[in-house]
Amino acid sequence: MSLVLAALLALAQEPGPDLALLREMLHDRQHPHGQVQAALLLLQSPADEAARVVRDGLRQTGDAEVFAALTAAIQLTGDRRFADELIAALSAKKSPVRQAAAAALAPIADERVLRKLQHLAEDGRGDLAVRQAALWALGRSGKKAAVEVLIEHLRSDREPLRRTAAEGLTDLTGLGHGTDFELWEAWWLAQRDVGTLRWSEQRVAYQATRARRVEAELSRAQAQILRLQQQLYNRLPPAERLAHVQQVLEQEDAAVRLLCVQWLLDLLTTAEGEAKQKPLATLLLRLTFDPAPDVQKAAVLALGRLPIDDEAAGRLKTLLRRGEPSVRAASARALAQLARTNHPEAAGLQKEVVPLLQKALCDPAIEVVVEAAEDLGSLGDPEAGPVLLGLLQHASEPVRQAAAQALERVADRNVLEGLLELKDDAAVTVRFSVVGAVAKAVGDGSDLEEAELTAVVGRLGTILQRDADPGVRSRAATVLGQCAPPASLPTLWKCAQPAEDARVQEKAWAALVEVLVRAESVALLREWDGKLAEAKQGPRRLQMLGEVVARWARRADQQKLAEEAQETLIQAQLDQGKWQTALPQIREHLARPGGEADLTKRLRWLLAAGELALQDGQRDEAHRIALEAQPHLPRTGPVAEGFDRLLKKATPKEP
Repeated sequence: MSLVLAALLALAQEPGPDLALLREMLHDRQHPHGQVQAALLLLQSPADEAARVVRDGLRQTGDAEVFAALTAAIQLTGDRRFADELIAALSAKKSPVRQAAAAALAPIADERVLRKLQHLAEDGRGDLAVRQAALWALGRSGKKAAVEVLIEHLRSDREPLRRTAAEGLTDLTGLGHGTDFELWEAWWLAQRDVGTLRWSEQRVAYQATRARRVEAELSRAQAQILRLQQQLYNRLPPAERLAHVQQVLEQEDAAVRLLCVQWLLDLLTTAEGEAKQKPLATLLLRLTFDPAPDVQKAAVLALGRLPIDDEAAGRLKTLLRRGEPSVRAASARALAQLARTNHPEAAGLQKEVVPLLQKALCDPAIEVVVEAAEDLGSLGDPEAGPVLLGLLQHASEPVRQAAAQALERVADRNVLEGLLELKDDAAVTVRFSVVGAVAKAVGDGSDLEEAELTAVVGRLGTILQRDADPGVRSRAATVLGQCAPPASLPTLWKCAQPAEDARVQEKAWAALVEVLVRAESVALLREWDGKLAEAKQGPRRLQMLGEVVARWARRADQQKLAEEAQETLIQAQLDQGKWQTALPQIREHLARPGGEADLTKRLRWLLAAGELALQDGQRDEAHRIALEAQPHLPRTGPVAEGFDRLLKKATPKEP
């Protein structure tokens, strides 16, 4: 493991920065990203020793890498404490050091710093490079007081000073007058009396426009760089790609390092065996220390797709506690992914991950809370139920939604009472998922006590009839079909009427049929057949009876119920004139053994079918039905007489 990786790992595990370690990182020239990170941490430290380390680094102008890291951190933080050291560094022999000092001074230049820069620039005996550096800083300071100094230097007898002053004026104002003193002087006479506030507003507007243009150009250039990098990677032989990734990881462009994460995942798909996967996993682990949150997040998510590794799991646990919000959320997802695998250690890891995810539910960042709730649901741990139930009171809708969706996967009887007592959420999606959570907790209702089932059915019935959203009402109907007793049938029937939303009608009707199937009562089925007949709901009668008969017929222990229910179905079909549909079932019943009463009932069905066939003009079919009944007919009686009449009417007349 590299020095910078070890250092960052140690810093992540310590409550406060180790100044000795930061000093070592600052001087580690092999890892420029680590140097900048160390410089930032030193500037952020309130310790006097940290400030001394920074001052020592700025005074040692012979070490350009350390100086560049410190000045970059000063530019980022706007720290004014080290202005004197930076001004002194303008006199350094190395051009990169002078340029870095000037770049750091420009954004922090106050009145005192401006005076010192002016003094350096006007020192006729001073080194030309130092004077140029001072002018450069003045030109990038954005201050009105710098303009007059720069214009004055346009009359210098030294060409480099005139050129630097002109560049500074152009950068400061956006005007392109070059080294023409008269043009600048005329412009300045018109601007001299502009107030400081108005001057600042003009400069901000100019710099904002310029920044947008530069950003657009940078975006185009970055996209081109990424395309070229991808083309180069694609053309490399597979054996050389890992070495290429290791080199590209040192790029300063975060987008290129982000591309490396994709390449490493690509290499992992073809790497077989732990020996080949280990170097790739090590590089991904290294990228979890990247200063760019996007790169760090991508690397963290990639670790979740690898086999369980103690070092990687430990890093993910640390980031779940201390990373940026997006990285903490990614760490939660990655840990959940690892815990869901078929790896032998997954079960043990899940026992560690669940408490961490539960703790993450209290994270101040909403995205972390949402991710943790979703991950707890994906792990299916019932112990998370009470915690998720509490999140349904959260002020954030995304959090409530994530908690409700997670409860759909983990809810049990322990949270059922709390779910039923919840007030209606303002968000439709939350209400929809809460009904799903109730369904998960209830199951088919067989394990519930009578009081619990009554409470569930009452709550779902209220939702079915009163919720403002048809989707929520539809789901409530479905859950009632899953667990409700026959007493709920009138409510379901009411909601299956045409006045309701089409979705609610469909689900309420399906639930009504489901309740009848679960009731396993032919008497109840016939009762509702009668109600539908009275309501002149012929098609629904046939639909209900047909579905119940089919469902009962699938189970060996319900064959007797299916046979009895089929008799009701046959009669309903005949009532609706569906004799062609009923006829095969009637013939099936005729072939079954039975007593005299059963035979008479079946013959009456057959006679009704024949009469309907005759009414429909199907004389030949009616004739066949009459002949088919002959072997089964008694010698005398109403049924025999009926078939005699049918036979006479259906028999073709002789020509």
